[in-house]
Parts: sequence; C-alpha cells; structure tokens
Amino acid sequence: MKAPRVRAVFFDCTPYMAEFFDAPALALVPELELRVARPAAPEIIEILRGATAAVHFQTKLTEPILAACPTLKSIVFLGTGVSSWVDLPAAERHGIRVRRVRGYADRTVAEHAIALAFDCVRRVAQMDREIRGGTWRAAARFELAGKTLGIVGLGGTGRATARIGAALGLRVIGWNRSPVPEDVPCERRSLDEVLTEADIVSVHLGLNDETHGILDRRRLRLLKLGAVFVNTARGALVDQAALIELLGEGRIAAAGLDVFDEEPLPPGHPLTRLANVTLTAHAAWMSPEAGRRLARLGLEGLREELDRPP
Repeated sequence: MKAPRVRAVFFDCTPYMAEFFDAPALALVPELELRVARPAAPEIIEILRGATAAVHFQTKLTEPILAACPTLKSIVFLGTGVSSWVDLPAAERHGIRVRRVRGYADRTVAEHAIALAFDCVRRVAQMDREIRGGTWRAAARFELAGKTLGIVGLGGTGRATARIGAALGLRVIGWNRSPVPEDVPCERRSLDEVLTEADIVSVHLGLNDETHGILDRRRLRLLKLGAVFVNTARGALVDQAALIELLGEGRIAAAGLDVFDEEPLPPGHPLTRLANVTLTAHAAWMSPEAGRRLARLGLEGLREELDRPP
C-alpha cells in the first residue's frame, strides 16, 4: 500500500530568512514548500489545508487557526520564544507537537547586548543625534573595565554575554533559575543582589508564566543610582511603565532596549522621547551566521518530525 503524501509548509517566511533556505539547506527536507508571505488567519488556514507539518516564524497561531487544521501534526517554530507566537495549550489539545530552536543566536545576541551597553556608557547614539541636529557636545558615562556586569538569566545568551564581559575586564555576577556550568566566568548571586550590585544589568531570561513581569517596580528600584539597563530578551519581563519613570527621573542612567511590550514600537511612544535610551528593532538575534544556524537547526527538527512513525 502506498504511503500517504506528507506535506510540509513554511507559510510565513520573510525575505531575510528566505536567503538561508537555499538549495543545500533545503536538501534536508526537499518536500518543504517555502512561501515568502505574512498571511492573515484565513490565508494560514487555507495554506495549511492538508499539511502534516509547518515551519513558523512571524505570525500568531491561535486556537481558531489550529482547530481549523486537522491534519497538522507538528510545528517547528524558528526561534526560542514560542509561547509568544503559538497557543501551546491549544496545540496540545489538538495533538500538535511544537518544537522551538535553541542556541542558534547565543553569540549574536550577546554581542548585541554588549553593543547596547557600550552605547549607553559611551553615549554614542546620543552624540550622533546631537551632532546631526547641530549640537557639538562631548559626553560619556564611565569606563567598563573594573565595573560590575549583572546578568539576569544565565542560559545560552547570558553565558555568552558573561564570557564577553569577563574578556572586557568586567566583574561578572549573575542569577539563574537553575544550576549553571562551573566554567562560566560569573559569580552567582540572588536576583535582588545582582540588581543591587551591578553597574550594568543585562537581561537574558526566557519568558513564561513564572518570569512574566519579574523585573517589577520594586526590583527596578533596586538598581544602583546611575546604573545602565539592557534588555535583549523579552519586553514582558519588565514593568515598562516603571522603567520609563525611573529613566525619566535619572535614577537609571540609561537603557539599551531591543524588545518591548508592543512591537513594532508605536510612533511617539514615551521611550522614543527619552534621550538616555537607545532603541533597536528586535534585531539582537540577526546575523548571517545566526540565520544559517537557525535554518539548519529548524530543518533538522522538521526532518525528525516528518520521519516519526505514524
């Protein structure tokens, strides 16, 4: 008896990600249909009609969408923060396995976090804006060597950030919810101690029910006067209103932010009006190296899903 046809679709690929799904990469899963699009819910349902597996990147998969895809057995999400994009309880109810891709951008995100820290302490973006506006004024905060870098979350990106920080001459302290390998150059502290002691706080936690809002007003007020705050993880980890207030007061000297409660950040948002904030467009993960790793690991995961016995 002939085996039923297996159909796999990458239904919401971006032009940027499409560059990494070249012929050598697609050789892992030659049956994959690649669509460069950002489809709305009705289009997603139509595209996934009859599909066994989906690769997913930039649209939300909600209960109504998943319920309308009875043949779908697995989803491979190209990223780590899958809970922000897929209704995981709904997927479980409908018998759909969901995989995410870990570790593909640890070094890239760490470099971005350190770049934001450099920018905050050297005021690079601020001086650039002022010079373009006709103001010539030198400005800086402090030298990094000998200062304390506090890392909140010592998973892959946090550990990579710790190693770069230590190489720069920073004293590195950190907190994690689970044990950390001994070879990470970081002194372990409680979360409150990290916030109290650090000159620069860099956030690298995953977002889930336990960590949502973990950096609330009380904890943000623990940062020492003049500290720098960097977040390349998830906006919902932080009480954004409290962060804006403390930045406006100057209690937190500066922030480098790549993630926000609402993305894209709306025009005129309070963060865009603060001169002591450097903003980037959820771009910390982006590099050709990370993109290639993401494509390869995602396709390897998809291959495993398609090769599962019925």
